[in-house]
Amino acid sequence: MTSHITTEGTGRREAIPDLAVVELTATGDGDSAMIAHEAARDHAATIEASLPAPDDRIRTVERSITDTEGAFKPETDAPYRATERLVVDCVPETVGDVVVEAADAGGEVQSIDFHLHEAVRQELRNEALEAAMERAREKAERIAAVEKLAVTEVREIREGKTSTGMQGFVDEALDLASDTDFQPSPVAITETVEVEFELETASSRR
Repeated sequence: MTSHITTEGTGRREAIPDLAVVELTATGDGDSAMIAHEAARDHAATIEASLPAPDDRIRTVERSITDTEGAFKPETDAPYRATERLVVDCVPETVGDVVVEAADAGGEVQSIDFHLHEAVRQELRNEALEAAMERAREKAERIAAVEKLAVTEVREIREGKTSTGMQGFVDEALDLASDTDFQPSPVAITETVEVEFELETASSRR
């Protein structure tokens, strides 16, 4: 006689982040949209030149121009304000230097996020999946033993949603930081599986 059992398992693995992403903004004001745009570009260039990260790790991801006459509580008296949003990829150890240099150059730090490189993330995910599968089988074996049954082959695996923890500093957290020693917490990846196993009775295994 052959039957089956379905159990769930969860696996978790974590590692210290090896990548930091700092988002900055540079602004420029002017009497015309073109003047504001050029001022913002010059400001962004000044910030980029001041940063310790290599040029290929600094990129402009967004540009915008605002007509301040129609804005609610405008931040400038100039008719136009242009903004360039910069993203800096660096190692966590240099985040403090990036923040200080950017602030000294007049840039505004919007957020700091800590991540894992894709290869490391995938390795952790595979390890978490393996741990989840082991946990599901352990549960199945413990339940089966009560009925004197044996767990054999896997019939079906259903993966749950991957959960990835991430630490970031934004807005108030940046304002409250009394120094530039940003110490990221480990990034955790959690995998959940639902596994259906075949069961065999003692008589069927003879």
